[in-house]
Amino acid sequence: MRRVLIIAGCAVLAFLAVQSCEKGNPGPSAPQLSTIHVNQEKIGLGQQIVLTVEDTIPMHGSLYLIQPIWTVNGNQVLQDFTHYDFENGRGSYMCYYTPSAVGNMDVRLEVYMIFNDAPAGKAEQTVSAERRLEVVKCDARTSFWGDSVAVTMHREPGLVASGNEGVYIGTGYSSILGVSSIMPSVNLVYTFEPQADSLVMISENFAASADRTDGYRYVASLFDFALKTLETEYVGTSNRKVIASTEDSQYLNAANKFAGAGTLTDEELAYLGEGMVKGLVRIEATMSSSTTDVVFTTEAAPDSNCAYIVLTYSAK
Repeated sequence: MRRVLIIAGCAVLAFLAVQSCEKGNPGPSAPQLSTIHVNQEKIGLGQQIVLTVEDTIPMHGSLYLIQPIWTVNGNQVLQDFTHYDFENGRGSYMCYYTPSAVGNMDVRLEVYMIFNDAPAGKAEQTVSAERRLEVVKCDARTSFWGDSVAVTMHREPGLVASGNEGVYIGTGYSSILGVSSIMPSVNLVYTFEPQADSLVMISENFAASADRTDGYRYVASLFDFALKTLETEYVGTSNRKVIASTEDSQYLNAANKFAGAGTLTDEELAYLGEGMVKGLVRIEATMSSSTTDVVFTTEAAPDSNCAYIVLTYSAK
């Protein structure tokens, strides 16, 4: 979508010219802009928002060119994510933006115009609107607890009803930084309180297969990588524990060493990974934020020679 609009020999130009003549305007005038509106009260990290501005007082004159430019924190938004419409004598401006950092977000719309047959000094005109918004971290993935089914499915468009009341399933990217480069998609389960239409839990899982040259060691290493990444996000809240169904010391020693945040040898990683796949041992790590409880663990799938790595977020 092109955002630099040259308007000539069209209804827009004719309308503006007539308006100018009817009012006896000695020269063109730029529109007055509304404040910048946003489509939601609370802006979460990673959530796409829609920013809009309208002409509160229309422009007058024979317009040759109009160029709306949106910037966020001084960086210009790509034109493919902006849109301009002119209808009934007034312009409207739209910008789709997905914030990538928490904190203040300074949004600015600048509209540059060139008018035909304008008196000296009035051919080029610029108007602008500015607003400071705040971006906060979401409770889980790109959602807030209490979001409705409709809002959630807008943010996770692949979700479908599972057949169980209040449960929606689908696939999407992993919320664990770096995992998407290893696993292009993960399985998602969203749970809502049906009576309140309120999101209360999100779970994501993916299979770590031992059918590789590094076998069981890969399973444990992938779990270790994902867990350490999560622990950097929930600093100081992680608690690891071992859940075992065996008395074999080789599996138990490896699991206990891992739970104590020790560095495992390749052999110990292999025992831990084998224990995870066969259901002999697993690690359960719990973390939390002010709004969210987090559980990170594995589910054994020996028939598939893999372990499912499972991450569950739930509302406090």
